[in-house]
Amino acid sequence: MGGDSLIEEAAALYARRPEEFTAARNDRGRELRSEDRALADVVLALRRPAPAAWLVNQLVRHRGDELDELLELGAELRAAQAELDAQALARLAKQRRALVAALAREAGALAEELDSPVRQPVLDEVAQTLNAGMVDASAADAVRSGRLIRSLEAVGLEVDLDGAVAGGTAGEGGAALPTRSAPRKTRRSGDGAAEDRAAEREREERELAERERADRERADRERAADSAEERAAEASAALDALERELAALNDRIAEDTARRDEIDAELREVEERLGEHGREERRLGRERDRAARAAESARDEAAAARRVLD
Repeated sequence: MGGDSLIEEAAALYARRPEEFTAARNDRGRELRSEDRALADVVLALRRPAPAAWLVNQLVRHRGDELDELLELGAELRAAQAELDAQALARLAKQRRALVAALAREAGALAEELDSPVRQPVLDEVAQTLNAGMVDASAADAVRSGRLIRSLEAVGLEVDLDGAVAGGTAGEGGAALPTRSAPRKTRRSGDGAAEDRAAEREREERELAERERADRERADRERAADSAEERAAEASAALDALERELAALNDRIAEDTARRDEIDAELREVEERLGEHGREERRLGRERDRAARAAESARDEAAAARRVLD
């Protein structure tokens, strides 16, 4: 059995939606049992892709031109890096950021089209994987394969591809093809052969049941992880909303404080004017009293003068 057969089987399975993967893989593994036991074993060992890996695989199938444009830009970036061309690096890095952001958004729209919408943390992993494909040529090949199992991450200029691609070579982290072991017992005839076949079928059923149990446990863990990611995203969104509300309240407090200071200044000014008015009122009162006394004195003097004349 050659590797091409495994790659074809893996490609067909990784084109499916994540929730369909396990059942489709198990059904295909059972079908292959009678045709190619070794291939069936490897197919049954294929792992369900993580959401971000599945979505990158769908970009390969549905947005291949856009993905090729991005990965070709990655090749130009690596060449500029090798030549230490700072000007080209700056220009290409700007293009890379724009292309990665645009393709990550396109991935979100594609997920909607395929009836498998994803949340922002998954799109962040898609962008991280696209960046990794631009940093490293082997990572670019892994992205183009359409058979990613997990997201990729560039650490500096290196990308860990161990266990990242299904159906690839051992160097690509894919599943290695098992070799057929020699029969442990000489073929027997009659009832002994029938017993051997029954035992073999029983063993195969036990192995398949164990795989299905492991798949269910893995699916439960993935659902729990997805749920935790969703809760984290919701909590992050709620925190952002609270921070915006707090910022708005702080702005209002600052505005109210500034207004209060203005009012306090106006009040002090009014109080000062009232004080001045009070002092002016008392001065005018005193002048009025003096004028009244002077007028009364003048009237008295006038009356006395009239009496003298009379």
